[in-house]
Amino acid sequence: MIRPLAFALFVTATLPARADILVGSYGDGSGAPQALRAFADDAHGDVAPLRTLAGPQSTIVSATGGSYQASEGSVYVADFWGQAIRVFPAYADGDVAPLRVLDPPILGQPRTVALDPPHGELLTTASGCCLIGFALEASGEAPWLHLLDWGGSSTSVTQLNYPASLTYLEASDEVALTDSDFGPSFAPKVLVFNRADAGNTAPKRVIKGDLTGLGGWVGGIAWDAQAHVLHVAANTRQPDGSVSARIIAFDDHADGNVAPLRTIAGAATGLELPSGSYLLGLAIDPLRRRLIASVSADVQAGDNKLLVFALDDDGNVAPSQVITGPQTGLDTIGAPIWVPPDVVFDDGFDEPA
Repeated sequence: MIRPLAFALFVTATLPARADILVGSYGDGSGAPQALRAFADDAHGDVAPLRTLAGPQSTIVSATGGSYQASEGSVYVADFWGQAIRVFPAYADGDVAPLRVLDPPILGQPRTVALDPPHGELLTTASGCCLIGFALEASGEAPWLHLLDWGGSSTSVTQLNYPASLTYLEASDEVALTDSDFGPSFAPKVLVFNRADAGNTAPKRVIKGDLTGLGGWVGGIAWDAQAHVLHVAANTRQPDGSVSARIIAFDDHADGNVAPLRTIAGAATGLELPSGSYLLGLAIDPLRRRLIASVSADVQAGDNKLLVFALDDDGNVAPSQVITGPQTGLDTIGAPIWVPPDVVFDDGFDEPA
């Protein structure tokens, strides 16, 4: 099968240093509103953020995930406790008002958002259960374009339960989501749908089973467009309460009970975690071919961290960067967002901006 190429064309000028790793915080919905923090692309150790987006004008309650939009130079932020998608300039600093806010009641508490500029859409979850699409420029209580139903009814075939994360696969015009089964087994899985699927539609592919290494539950998912690979954050709770996490790579057309292409796991990776911690979110830096992962700690705030690996890392490998410590301000953590140098890419990484 010949797949469309997905790769980056670089401008000939020297790349500017302005590339950032953004990450927000969940909080608990009852305390002070959380911030979206930006760290230098090469940050390592206990470092302060380059800038912090927060305050009354920002209206952010908890920035739990998001995506960068190149042609607009913006980030779309999923605000879980704020029940909205908020759009900001990519390099916003301080108490900056959003460019627009999407907050229809059906949205509920979004944890994730993916963008599809070629079709002018944003994709997220509705009411915690369902895949929903809106116009990219939608704001307020805008109508949705398409909605995939919850999978919990006796007649449903969607298998959608409570998706943790999603990513848009531009080359095949599909959406991949991490989710889990209903009932006591709660088996983790990856569901793949056509972008515009709606109603009671079965997934095209389901990655699930003992060979997959998905373990007890899954978090973030990210797509490497250049290599046609899906990366999935997986967790397994051990009898003593600790968590063995791993980052698993699958071919983006994988289906069924399939073994992964690669697995980042082991003591050197920083993914053997204490009780209360788990691997949460993933983001991809296609420029430097890196994978950025967030580890969330429910018990000890100092265990919140960002880890950076090479995209083709495999096995028990140490991260090239670890961002953690009191200066980071990461008392809680969301999924990372990678923001590239602002003159390098346009939508879909197809042409210079």
